[in-house]
Amino acid sequence: MQNIKPGLTTLSDALEIAFKEVGQRTDVEERPLSECFGAVLRADVIAKVNVPSVDNSAMDGYALRFVDLADVDGPLDVVGSSMAGHPFDGEIPTGKAVRIATGAAIPKGADCVIIQENVTANDDETIIEINPDVIARTKRDQNIRRAGEDIKKGAVVLAAGSVLRPQDVAIAAGQGCQTLTVSKPISVAVFSTGDELAKPGDPLPPGGIYDSNRFAMIGMLKNIGCTVTDLGLLADDFDVLKDALGKAAKSHDVIMTSGGVSVGRADLLKPVVDQLGEIHAWKLAIKPGKPLMRGKIGDCLVLGLPGNPVAVLVAGLLFAVPLLRHMMGADRAQSKPARMPVRAGFDFKRGTGRREWLRAQLVQNDDGEHVAMAFNSTSSGMLSSMVWADGLIEVPEDCGQISVGDDVLYLPLRGLQ
Repeated sequence: MQNIKPGLTTLSDALEIAFKEVGQRTDVEERPLSECFGAVLRADVIAKVNVPSVDNSAMDGYALRFVDLADVDGPLDVVGSSMAGHPFDGEIPTGKAVRIATGAAIPKGADCVIIQENVTANDDETIIEINPDVIARTKRDQNIRRAGEDIKKGAVVLAAGSVLRPQDVAIAAGQGCQTLTVSKPISVAVFSTGDELAKPGDPLPPGGIYDSNRFAMIGMLKNIGCTVTDLGLLADDFDVLKDALGKAAKSHDVIMTSGGVSVGRADLLKPVVDQLGEIHAWKLAIKPGKPLMRGKIGDCLVLGLPGNPVAVLVAGLLFAVPLLRHMMGADRAQSKPARMPVRAGFDFKRGTGRREWLRAQLVQNDDGEHVAMAFNSTSSGMLSSMVWADGLIEVPEDCGQISVGDDVLYLPLRGLQ
């Protein structure tokens, strides 16, 4: 049973509510295959042709009639060849063989292929001999790929809602598709707030830090195919923020920011959005990333991520990315991060009430088993921990202790991006 702190919302509940309240965009476009990687497919791809288109050979060798093998007691004549794109013309004669290449069409009448390693051929490959042991092991249809064995004409090759990977685009190409119907990119305006922040390249003021969060957000957004407008750094000033958000909301689908969503005196994003629009959710039962806001100005979604750099990445990958993919029409399953059980290679204690994600690496222990090792700090200000990590360990709300050898859930970072 979950042990949630009062006043906080679980991540799963927050996403479920957001999926229901934030509609999917209907704008689609036809895009050339080479520009579809990472896009969300919005129309099923139906197979136009069988794959393979004809019965073909899975190996280099010799095609012949299976029934002829019972009568083989000496050399066989090779009466021609079947090469990829250049099939054997006509029907294979009884008691004869045809030289065949991988992917080449099976000659009419042939129903097995003997691989070339199991055949002894003369110098010009016009006569072959097959070892009796090989003949005894050969079966009908051996080394033959039948037409439609991979894909049958009329089948759904790719379902709408898929986030297109290289293999997905490749299978569409294999059906002769030149373009695919995909979501138009969502336009996102991005900025950071905080008077302590400086742009990379500018002189660093006393007590200041360089802004890294904006680049983390831009990277996450571009990885999922959004178009990004970088508004830079905005001062911790109500009127400045109100003017910038009001203008951005008129020309963008989404506004994403980091900082200014907690409860400090300089945390002005929430009251600004409250005045311009409405707040739908904030304060999640997660760590890092508790002060995470979702709001709306007109038709523009506003996402306020925390100010600490690790919290920006964790909240962005686990909340913002799934929600934006949903807006682009991605299937719900595409928004769920992969979780794999692994053994813990560390001890950990904490208070309960929030779901927590520890930065982690998979390493091999002395027994050869891969175990998860947690970073030596849970500070959400240590960006170097996310560079070190290759994944996250998910700690449920009611789990207060992890010991070496315990089963834990590991989320590969590559699967979240």
